[in-house]
Amino acid sequence: MLHQENSSRELVWNEGQNVEGWGCSECAWVFNPSGPPADESLDEMKRTFKTQLSAEFASHACAEHPRVKGATPWKRRAG
Repeated sequence: MLHQENSSRELVWNEGQNVEGWGCSECAWVFNPSGPPADESLDEMKRTFKTQLSAEFASHACAEHPRVKGATPWKRRAG
């Protein structure tokens, strides 16, 4: 199900004290790959990763991943 509660959210690279990876610009959601790449080529691995990342980002609900009050916002690196 596609959640539309925040159309301004973006997929960003996050660097925090306890986490580094892709996440949401508007909440505490962070992408967690389902396992190691199992494709045969590097291109297939990249394609699978990007597909999974995009699908999970699109389907997450920001309300289910609130930021901790007083937490330092993510450092964002342009992707």
